[in-house]
Amino acid sequence: MKKWPYRLGGIAALSLLFSLVTRHSSLVTAVAWADEASDAALKAEVEVLKKRLNELEARLAETELQGISGIAEKPAGAFMELPSGLQGLGLSGYADVSYIYNFQEPEEPTVGNIGRAFDTESNGFTPHAFELVLEKPITDQMPLGFRTDLFYGDDASVFKATGLGVAGEDFDLQQAYITAKAPIGEGLEFKVGKFVTLLGAEVIESPANWNFSRSYMFFYSIPFTHTGVLATYPIGEWGSVTGGVVNGWDIVDDNNKAKSFLGNLTLTPLESVTLSSNLITGAEQSGSSRNRRTVVSNIVTWTPPIEHLSLMANYDYGHESGLTPGTGVAGFEAADWQGLALYAKYDVTDTWSLAGRWEWFDDKDNVRTKLTSIGGGIPTDIDFYGWTLTSQWKLYEHVLARLEYRHDKADERVFARDEGLTNYQDTIAVELIYHF
Repeated sequence: MKKWPYRLGGIAALSLLFSLVTRHSSLVTAVAWADEASDAALKAEVEVLKKRLNELEARLAETELQGISGIAEKPAGAFMELPSGLQGLGLSGYADVSYIYNFQEPEEPTVGNIGRAFDTESNGFTPHAFELVLEKPITDQMPLGFRTDLFYGDDASVFKATGLGVAGEDFDLQQAYITAKAPIGEGLEFKVGKFVTLLGAEVIESPANWNFSRSYMFFYSIPFTHTGVLATYPIGEWGSVTGGVVNGWDIVDDNNKAKSFLGNLTLTPLESVTLSSNLITGAEQSGSSRNRRTVVSNIVTWTPPIEHLSLMANYDYGHESGLTPGTGVAGFEAADWQGLALYAKYDVTDTWSLAGRWEWFDDKDNVRTKLTSIGGGIPTDIDFYGWTLTSQWKLYEHVLARLEYRHDKADERVFARDEGLTNYQDTIAVELIYHF
């Protein structure tokens, strides 16, 4: 009877041991099943990733193949697909605004800054330009191209050609021409339509100039645009020669029966020197095909052996017969004008540059400026001088800022001051340009 409790204790112990073994086996089995399930899930995810990677590799290979063949397709609705004839089309342009202050403070704001091309506001902001350029250059595969310059802003009313739209409006089709290259020698290129002039060191587009304001010669000595045809032929490594026939100065439809000749000779005798001689000659007076207007414009650019320094000079000479001195209207005499501008530009840093300009313009017979002196008199010979200093900063990749001081002087009292006239003029301007 005394051994019974021990037997019961042994049975209980065996039962407890069996229970522990059973539980351990179940736990091991559960862990094993969990590990197998985890491995299966991981393998499934790996298979999904492999499948996606294979799909991406296939798409990438297809895109590269299409890019090489030039027929890459873009997602529907994501891009505008250009017609085949417009492949290689280029888009560029700029926006330009400024603030100008005239220290002479003209009494009448409408008088503004005398002798200026675009910076005429004497105390205020000016939206000069928003230009959009579409250009299809000539290529070896396509010997035809074109260019159009759509221009909107205050500057358009100044250079707008007669016969295209309403005179004085702020929109202009500045350029619209077709280009073609004929397989003659090294290649003879043609330009047919409306295009900017070949003459002068400065251009209409502000970002392409060293200074904010334009020179007297840009405004008074030369034309802005022409309508006609030009042909250009390269002279080996030396340069090129251009010649053509146009309707005249700043007109779309000719105002007489005569045409004008426009030509250019550009030479590069040295790697650091470029010479450009330009000529326009022809009858420009409305209804008269006899009296000729002729202008020769010579430009020299030089990069001296001084790092970051560029120099340029521009000399113009003009003559026109059949004009009355002091008025510029048709008559029985002749008129002459000439000018010289010297430029220097120094890049102080990669983002900051300084540019200076000295200029002289002799309107010998007052037929180009047509200004009135003090007392209401009309001088027949006016000499203008100007000194300009422009500081330019590159704020961002496509953003330029300029600060400019300019001093003008004349040997006649032709500049507005308060309620009268004076022989000098001082202005300061701030300009902001976004170009693309």
